[in-house]
Amino acid sequence: MILGLLITLFGVYAVLRLDGFYARIVVTSKVEALGFMTVIAGASILTGFSPVSLKLLLILLFELLTVSAGAHAIVRSAWISGYRTRTVTAPGDPVPSPGRPVTIADQTTTGDHFRD
Repeated sequence: MILGLLITLFGVYAVLRLDGFYARIVVTSKVEALGFMTVIAGASILTGFSPVSLKLLLILLFELLTVSAGAHAIVRSAWISGYRTRTVTAPGDPVPSPGRPVTIADQTTTGDHFRD
Protein backbone atom coordinates (compact mmCIF):
# COMPACT_ATOMS: atom_id res chain seq x y z
CA MET A 1 0.00 0.00 0.00
CA ILE A 2 2.93 2.32 0.64
CA LEU A 3 4.10 1.74 -2.95
CA GLY A 4 0.70 2.84 -4.24
CA LEU A 5 0.83 6.00 -2.19
CA LEU A 6 4.34 6.77 -3.46
CA ILE A 7 3.23 6.22 -7.07
CA THR A 8 0.28 8.55 -6.53
CA LEU A 9 2.53 11.16 -4.92
CA PHE A 10 4.87 10.96 -7.91
CA GLY A 11 1.85 11.44 -10.19
CA VAL A 12 0.77 14.57 -8.36
CA TYR A 13 4.28 15.97 -8.72
CA ALA A 14 4.34 15.09 -12.43
CA VAL A 15 0.98 16.76 -13.04
CA LEU A 16 2.21 19.92 -11.34
CA ARG A 17 5.41 19.93 -13.40
CA LEU A 18 3.81 19.32 -16.80
CA ASP A 19 2.38 22.32 -18.56
CA GLY A 20 0.11 20.91 -21.24
CA PHE A 21 -3.46 19.65 -20.91
CA TYR A 22 -2.93 16.53 -23.00
CA ALA A 23 0.28 15.57 -21.19
CA ARG A 24 -1.40 16.07 -17.83
CA ILE A 25 -4.40 13.92 -18.68
CA VAL A 26 -2.16 11.05 -19.85
CA VAL A 27 -0.10 11.15 -16.66
CA THR A 28 -3.20 11.46 -14.50
CA SER A 29 -4.92 8.43 -15.99
CA LYS A 30 -1.84 6.19 -15.96
CA VAL A 31 -0.66 7.09 -12.48
CA GLU A 32 -4.15 6.92 -11.03
CA ALA A 33 -4.64 3.41 -12.43
CA LEU A 34 -1.25 2.15 -11.27
CA GLY A 35 -1.48 3.76 -7.83
CA PHE A 36 -5.01 2.51 -7.25
CA MET A 37 -4.04 -0.97 -8.43
CA THR A 38 -1.17 -1.25 -5.96
CA VAL A 39 -3.26 0.13 -3.06
CA ILE A 40 -6.07 -2.35 -3.76
CA ALA A 41 -3.57 -5.20 -4.19
CA GLY A 42 -1.99 -4.34 -0.84
CA ALA A 43 -5.39 -4.13 0.85
CA SER A 44 -6.47 -7.48 -0.58
CA ILE A 45 -3.22 -9.09 0.60
CA LEU A 46 -3.79 -7.67 4.09
CA THR A 47 -7.36 -9.01 4.26
CA GLY A 48 -6.39 -12.43 2.96
CA PHE A 49 -8.73 -14.59 0.90
CA SER A 50 -12.14 -13.41 2.03
CA PRO A 51 -15.31 -11.86 0.61
CA VAL A 52 -13.75 -8.45 1.26
CA SER A 53 -10.78 -9.21 -1.01
CA LEU A 54 -13.16 -10.41 -3.72
CA LYS A 55 -15.06 -7.12 -3.48
CA LEU A 56 -11.79 -5.21 -3.66
CA LEU A 57 -10.77 -7.08 -6.81
CA LEU A 58 -14.16 -6.36 -8.41
CA ILE A 59 -13.74 -2.67 -7.59
CA LEU A 60 -10.25 -2.82 -9.11
CA LEU A 61 -11.59 -4.41 -12.30
CA PHE A 62 -14.31 -1.78 -12.62
CA GLU A 63 -11.84 1.04 -12.01
CA LEU A 64 -9.34 -0.26 -14.58
CA LEU A 65 -12.09 -0.47 -17.20
CA THR A 66 -13.43 3.01 -16.55
CA VAL A 67 -10.30 5.13 -16.00
CA SER A 68 -9.06 4.79 -19.57
CA ALA A 69 -12.53 5.29 -21.03
CA GLY A 70 -13.02 8.41 -18.91
CA ALA A 71 -9.68 9.89 -19.90
CA HIS A 72 -10.40 9.15 -23.55
CA ALA A 73 -13.80 10.84 -23.32
CA ILE A 74 -12.31 13.95 -21.71
CA VAL A 75 -9.53 14.25 -24.30
CA ARG A 76 -11.89 13.59 -27.20
CA SER A 77 -14.36 16.22 -26.03
CA ALA A 78 -11.52 18.73 -25.60
CA TRP A 79 -10.27 17.97 -29.10
CA ILE A 80 -13.74 18.21 -30.66
CA SER A 81 -14.48 21.48 -28.86
CA GLY A 82 -11.37 23.01 -30.43
CA TYR A 83 -8.78 22.85 -27.65
CA ARG A 84 -5.46 22.85 -29.53
CA THR A 85 -1.82 23.47 -28.85
CA ARG A 86 -0.43 26.87 -29.68
CA THR A 87 1.36 27.16 -32.98
CA VAL A 88 4.82 28.64 -33.05
CA THR A 89 6.07 30.38 -36.15
CA ALA A 90 9.62 31.38 -36.78
CA PRO A 91 10.40 34.69 -38.46
CA GLY A 92 9.67 34.30 -42.16
CA ASP A 93 7.34 31.31 -41.78
CA PRO A 94 3.90 31.70 -43.33
CA VAL A 95 1.19 32.36 -40.75
CA PRO A 96 -2.04 30.41 -41.32
CA SER A 97 -4.96 32.57 -42.31
CA PRO A 98 -7.72 32.96 -39.69
CA GLY A 99 -10.26 31.07 -41.81
CA ARG A 100 -8.02 28.05 -42.43
CA PRO A 101 -7.97 25.33 -39.76
CA VAL A 102 -4.59 24.64 -38.22
CA THR A 103 -3.25 21.25 -39.29
CA ILE A 104 -0.89 18.98 -37.42
CA ALA A 105 1.90 19.99 -39.81
CA ASP A 106 1.43 23.59 -38.64
CA GLN A 107 1.64 22.77 -34.94
CA THR A 108 4.61 22.69 -32.63
CA THR A 109 4.04 21.85 -29.00
CA THR A 110 5.24 24.58 -26.68
CA GLY A 111 3.30 23.52 -23.60
CA ASP A 112 1.00 26.54 -23.81
CA HIS A 113 -2.55 25.91 -24.93
CA PHE A 114 -5.40 28.05 -26.08
CA ARG A 115 -8.84 27.65 -27.53
CA ASP A 116 -9.26 28.31 -31.25
